[in-house]
Amino acid sequence: MEREERKRRLEELLRERKKKEEKIESERRIAETLELFPDKDKVEILDEKESDKVETEMTECFPIAWYGRLDWDRLSNKIVIPNEDISNIPFFLSQQSLENTLPVYIIVGLYKYPVVKTSLTTALDNIEEIMSMGPDQWIYCPLSKYVIEFFHDDIISVGWL
Repeated sequence: MEREERKRRLEELLRERKKKEEKIESERRIAETLELFPDKDKVEILDEKESDKVETEMTECFPIAWYGRLDWDRLSNKIVIPNEDISNIPFFLSQQSLENTLPVYIIVGLYKYPVVKTSLTTALDNIEEIMSMGPDQWIYCPLSKYVIEFFHDDIISVGWL
């Protein structure tokens, strides 16, 4: 009986340790994400539950291919933008009658970073720092139904519904 009790206690300690490690890792990702934005009052870091909700909503609106990119073959409304035209993205959106002043969400494709809610202007002002977070990022606007994909091969694509 004593052996079973020790085993159970060890498993409990291991679970508690894993929870603490996950919490520390989550806090590190949040701090790392906040460092990307000099004006921290212009961004909101979503918790894990809200981040998952936004990511799910985006993938339900915009299909993801098996290799992790948006499946651009399944979208009829899309344009590709050269890197040097990043600052013109609001103009491209307005040409498509898409509102570019509504809140957007920044989603990093890997490493379970939290989703950031901000404005398109703030996102684009900090895009170089955001792109340093990992190989693939998206800016998603659920209200205007558009997504901007910054893929690791230096291709910037914009799609809308």
